[in-house]
Amino acid sequence: MSRRICGLLLFALPVLALAECPGNGRLEEALTVVSLANPVLRAVNRAHTEAQRQRDWKAVLNLGYDTNTTFETGDAGARAALRVEIPLWDRRTDLAKAEAEAALVSQQDSTRTALLNDIQSLCELSSQVSALNTLRAFTRDRLEYRQERVNQGLESAESLWREAESMQRAQHDWQRESGKLQALRLTLARRYGGSEWQRLQALLIAMTN
Repeated sequence: MSRRICGLLLFALPVLALAECPGNGRLEEALTVVSLANPVLRAVNRAHTEAQRQRDWKAVLNLGYDTNTTFETGDAGARAALRVEIPLWDRRTDLAKAEAEAALVSQQDSTRTALLNDIQSLCELSSQVSALNTLRAFTRDRLEYRQERVNQGLESAESLWREAESMQRAQHDWQRESGKLQALRLTLARRYGGSEWQRLQALLIAMTN
């Protein structure tokens, strides 16, 4: 198994459950999508792959000599040669590979941490929207209850105005925060999902409905 694949598996390991996220079982799938499609991670992965393809090299050093004269007579003599092979290694290749490995791990970790923090914020907003929806339903039921009592002559019509105002305020708050939730899902999907942003958006919706 390559180091790159190991890194991706590490990136996709299950993490602690996110608070207030009913669909946090989809978190691992979301992390996997990001690890494979995020543009920054893809660029770092490509640099890492190219660095790992570099080969260590060695050179051969040839030392030689020949003689045209002998020491004793000065006459022409036989040629002589000496050949020495010395392997050489360049540490720069190893350093480049190590740096690429460190950059990959660092980027995976920082992207994972940032994504989890953003999803936590998304879950908290989703919880708030859920609470506002509950309040909206409560004010609607209370308005219907008041309406029934007014129809029965048990209360004055004036009480309906107060209940209607409460329901309108609850409806407005729910719509405002729901819009923020939808916008944040889209923002995170495009920020982290790359070409797979729509798939990531669907996962974020499933996690925070």
